Amino acid sequence: MRGIHMRKILLATTALVALAGAAQAAESPIQVTLGGSVDFRAALFQESEKVLADRRSSDFQTEYDLTIAAEGKAANGITYGALINLDNDQIRSAGQEVVMDQAYVWMAGSFGKALLGDTHSAAELFVYAPTVGEGQIDGSYTNFTDATTLAPFQPIYIDNLEDNTKVTYYTPKVGNANHKVQLGVSYALNDEQGTTVSLYDGADGYKNMVTAAAQYTGTFSPVSVVVTPMMATGEGEGDKNVAGNRDYTVWGLGAQAMYAGFTVGGSYVDAGHLNTTSAQTDDQNVWNAGLKYEFDKVAMAANYMSGEGYYPLSGTTQYVKDFDAIGLGATYTWFPGLTTAADAVFFDQDVAGATPSNEGHVLMLSQKMSF
Repeated sequence: MRGIHMRKILLATTALVALAGAAQAAESPIQVTLGGSVDFRAALFQESEKVLADRRSSDFQTEYDLTIAAEGKAANGITYGALINLDNDQIRSAGQEVVMDQAYVWMAGSFGKALLGDTHSAAELFVYAPTVGEGQIDGSYTNFTDATTLAPFQPIYIDNLEDNTKVTYYTPKVGNANHKVQLGVSYALNDEQGTTVSLYDGADGYKNMVTAAAQYTGTFSPVSVVVTPMMATGEGEGDKNVAGNRDYTVWGLGAQAMYAGFTVGGSYVDAGHLNTTSAQTDDQNVWNAGLKYEFDKVAMAANYMSGEGYYPLSGTTQYVKDFDAIGLGATYTWFPGLTTAADAVFFDQDVAGATPSNEGHVLMLSQKMSF
């Protein structure tokens, strides 16, 4: 999870000693950091398309996560460590169940940084419409919508927080004081996570999944900019003419510009044949734009997203020919780590065929403590 504020707690102070040539060099002690967050939400929500007539329109929700990170430094300057993140935000039907979100080991130095395990892909470098607090079009509003009636479009289309087991490498940031470039690439053998081992190809799975991204940061005083191209590919498993997924190539471009507390940005992503069979040939893409303003303890944002693509709705894959969402959000930070957020998302979805359009909204107020 992005933006976790963590306070360092020294749990281990044993100094490790390494032999380098004829001399001994003391290595930095391993430090273990404990952090996390608790987020209470109160929401009002409505959808015009309903599975049952007695659909509720309000609820409370609590989401929490705990992150344990260990970091050490070798005598030659290489840093290394591991991270474990546990949370309850992945299984909506079993919201009390704590699951492993991320677990990986890493090593960094002048060569860059390598991560091995269950972690986010190199698409982490990609930027899109700026958001605040609960995230608006890229946020928690989908926790209060029905996945069988509303497609969960995301600004990057693919899930940039996907935590299947992978290897990820980031280059160092190269350039000068005003202009820098960083590259990242991820490779996953399949879409499994944790201790799960994929012994056979599935009917609708993927293998040999590669994600690559680049990030340029530049300063043209008084304006700063970020530009991020991205591409992801994967091989579909199974019979692609029946139930299997076709090979896919996803590409996108995102950018942001910052000036005097304002951030404006957006992105476009073409999802190609992701999650489709050979019979599904319509376009899949998403684009977004937004504006954010931060001053003192207050942050505000407005953003818009539009997309089209194939999603499983009402028990079968359907083509969403038009999806639009408008997001408004604001936060106020009372004290370090303690933030109140207000969030509003208004959406409208049209599906090809006789399925009725789905219009609705999610209005949310939250209190979050990050530590």
